[in-house]
Amino acid sequence: MGIRVTALTVAATAVCALGTGLFMQKRAELQRSADQYPFAHMPDVPAAPDTAELVLQDVAFTSTGTSPLGSSQSSQLSQPIRQTGGTGANCPMEMNLTAMPGALVQVEIIAPCHAGERFGLHHAGMIMTQGLDLSGHFNGIVPVLTEYAVVIADFVSGSDLQSAIQVEDLRSFDRIALQWQGDSGMELHALEFGAFYGEPGHVWRGSSVGEGTGRVLSIGDAEQAVPQLVQVYSLPTAEAPHHGAGVAISVEAEITTANCDRLWNAQLFERRAGQLSIRDLSLSMPDCSATGDFLVLNNLVETLKIAAN
Repeated sequence: MGIRVTALTVAATAVCALGTGLFMQKRAELQRSADQYPFAHMPDVPAAPDTAELVLQDVAFTSTGTSPLGSSQSSQLSQPIRQTGGTGANCPMEMNLTAMPGALVQVEIIAPCHAGERFGLHHAGMIMTQGLDLSGHFNGIVPVLTEYAVVIADFVSGSDLQSAIQVEDLRSFDRIALQWQGDSGMELHALEFGAFYGEPGHVWRGSSVGEGTGRVLSIGDAEQAVPQLVQVYSLPTAEAPHHGAGVAISVEAEITTANCDRLWNAQLFERRAGQLSIRDLSLSMPDCSATGDFLVLNNLVETLKIAAN
């Protein structure tokens, strides 16, 4: 297949120091391109998120492949934590949090008076749009970013619920999360320990259990109007091999009629070695003549390295 290069105007402002490459090209070439740009050092948790407008370079064709979810981890389960509230004695609401294996928290909401209502699920700066079913129930999973995990359910009607739970096994994980709003087409990908696209160790939303050491979970209801959506990559550091290649993280986006020729904002969350940092990203998508191509953003996050035991 030939490579089509699209001429684009490059104009970028970087408030934080980013060595970021953004590409559309063949999957076979992605691994080589990942090494072309120096990695940036990720700071400790900033007082305010860093902001960067990403640079478009070397635009060409690529195609998708499917390979599926990573393995889950074990941990000691905790008893549910319950938060009750509501808009009145005749309209009770409650939210139950339960720690699950893999540094996950199960969130259960019971609010019959709000049946079918849209709400935002908040944790550590992440916002995930969800909805109650027709009986006023919700049951879902949140990969937490803090050991003392505060979860808030914020309803359109103005009611909200808040609760917190201790998740001690988070210490055994490094996590990268990507957050955006609407139909941006963004996907979080991890190439573990020298893996290429489509091989075992290529972990993303479409990968299956056993395809890699880590896993990517998608959180949020994409069927809601203009939803806030999050993808979280989790790497269990105790189970990861000590390997010089580490884990290379990239963000990819297919150019569609829904996202082309638009400015998209996103946030990257990085938790490693017990430290959480957050950065704002602003991405100008190519015009709609590039529909069907893929953008690949390398080196937004420094390669995850596993220390030798």
